[in-house]
Amino acid sequence: MNFYIKSLLSVFFFLTISTQTYSQPIHLLTNPFPPLHMTVSNNGFGKDENVTGLATEIINQLFTRANIEYTITLQPSSEESQETVIQSNNYGIFTAFKTEQSQRTFKWVGPLFEEDWIILAPKHKNITIGQLKELNKYRVGSYEQDEISKYLMRNGIKLIKAKGDVVNAAKLKLGKIDLWATSSLSGPIIAKRYSMHNLEVVYKFNKSPLWLALNKNISDEVVSVLNENLNKLRNEGFIDSVVKKYSRPNNI
Repeated sequence: MNFYIKSLLSVFFFLTISTQTYSQPIHLLTNPFPPLHMTVSNNGFGKDENVTGLATEIINQLFTRANIEYTITLQPSSEESQETVIQSNNYGIFTAFKTEQSQRTFKWVGPLFEEDWIILAPKHKNITIGQLKELNKYRVGSYEQDEISKYLMRNGIKLIKAKGDVVNAAKLKLGKIDLWATSSLSGPIIAKRYSMHNLEVVYKFNKSPLWLALNKNISDEVVSVLNENLNKLRNEGFIDSVVKKYSRPNNI
């Protein structure tokens, strides 16, 4: 009888903890990086339904499916967003690279999806790249805060870094750089937005998963529920359908 009562109390305690875990909304931060996350009006700040994009669609469906209350805020500074998530309970950031340093800083949901790291060039220049070190023959532009830049620099590639990938698109259009190091999802969308239809992918050099990173004080149960529901969305084909929706062919 005592064992039965203890079992009931244990179940009651678990359910109470679970209810408390879900009682607070999770506040998600992100930054302008089309087509992954952006505002409907394409400015530097937005909230909830005014935030859209590939990753945002996945996040919205994921939290709705998991029945977890949440908010989304898009703001300009990625550094500020990351620092807020580290220091604040019930906060998360998307999309994030999972590195050796960051792996122990957050709890992780994902990967949400993967992207290729690519080199874009104007078609008329007929540039061919056979291996990574050949990039040093050219002026290569990249986004300074991106893991793509860090990877290339670790491999000895000289870069002309910019404050944003939109700046790289403008530099390529004006002939200030020869090649643009970017991702297979963001680069082509930015190029299309600025009517750059004469670009092609001349090299693919890596593939990277992108994640939802959560403050370490968020319970393991919440993280587990989100990962379980993400796997269901992936098995149902939802993730692939969203990625396909935002993807573009090699020739832009």
